[in-house]
Amino acid sequence: MIRNRLGSMVAALILFGLTIVLMGPLTQKVVGLFWLRPGVTQTIGGSQTPVSFQGMILQKKALELPDVLPVYGSSEFSAVSEFHPSILFEGKPTGFAPFLVGRGGTQNLIHALNLGALGGSLKDKKIAVILSAQWFTPEGISPAYFQQNFSPLQAYRMIFNSSLSAESKNQLAKRLLEFPGAFAETPTLQALLAQKSQDSRKASLRGLLLETKGRVEMAAYEAQDALKTIDYSRLISPRSASINASVTAPPLAPWLELKDQASEQGKTMTQNNRFGILADYFSANIQPGFEENRNSAAHSGFYPSPEYEDLELLLNILQETGARPLFIIVPVNGAWYDYTGFPLGERRGYYLRAEKMIKGQGFQVANFGDHEYDTYFLQDTMHLGWKGWVSINETLDRFYHEGFQG
Repeated sequence: MIRNRLGSMVAALILFGLTIVLMGPLTQKVVGLFWLRPGVTQTIGGSQTPVSFQGMILQKKALELPDVLPVYGSSEFSAVSEFHPSILFEGKPTGFAPFLVGRGGTQNLIHALNLGALGGSLKDKKIAVILSAQWFTPEGISPAYFQQNFSPLQAYRMIFNSSLSAESKNQLAKRLLEFPGAFAETPTLQALLAQKSQDSRKASLRGLLLETKGRVEMAAYEAQDALKTIDYSRLISPRSASINASVTAPPLAPWLELKDQASEQGKTMTQNNRFGILADYFSANIQPGFEENRNSAAHSGFYPSPEYEDLELLLNILQETGARPLFIIVPVNGAWYDYTGFPLGERRGYYLRAEKMIKGQGFQVANFGDHEYDTYFLQDTMHLGWKGWVSINETLDRFYHEGFQG
């Protein structure tokens, strides 16, 4: 009698677990079919919402849509002007909409986790990745940046992704575990990552139970992702969705003309300094300590840095998933970096080192390192400005339609 009752309880628990596990993927498919109507995903792609860069549904949908190009980056997405990709490409004037994934502190490790979670969805898909020099510090990504951008859902999806090798999972798990503060509320996930970080391939009952619990928790995160995506999609007005559902915008002006317009706008907005920096930014963030900044970075550099290992991990994951990425290397503000004494050789070394790593994996790269002294390419010391966005947009447009051959 007791044995029969115990068997019934075990069967009920297994059935409950299976129901939850199956409900996760099911809810995600339902959201894609019924809430992401034409134009919604394209519109959300310009919003930089955590629902898109910490979730999975919207990114997978973006990869499926033929008129969308996912672009992975960080704080440059907050440098908004009329030349920002979410504005310039609104209404798909050249036939596609960029889907921007990331915010400040979204560095190579976060991108590696994100793209590792997408796995097979990336096969033969074009994506763009924007690299920023300021990531490559001696410390690498800070714990604060990691924690604010880390996604438990993506970590679970990476662990259970069959398109990633055990070696990549092992390396990524080890790196993620260097940020224990991110796992305060997810001990099961931390234990699973610790398991993946071991070289042993031996199966055990304890390991099997841990993976089962992890799959149930992953399904719960998938359901949360579905609910958040539904809530956010409801905020998209029918008018905004209709603008991006088909080509509604007139053709863009020629790129050279847009660059001239960008230069004019940059000139009017940087009147109070000789560095081509946005006037308000200069007054608030640089002017108060202007003299103190002179030669303050004379002993700084972009190498060594853990960020290179994180970039290598990202490249390996993209190779395994069969993605077709274009990497875009953004310069720093040469005039300002010269003022601070940051060695020119260090800057050039970073541009060439990153390009060599990317090309070494057979991927395409657009290296804008020689635009350090191109006035108005940046809007401050490191973030893309008026001319910079036009150049990046031209590159994205070319990559989407033809493939970039730099």
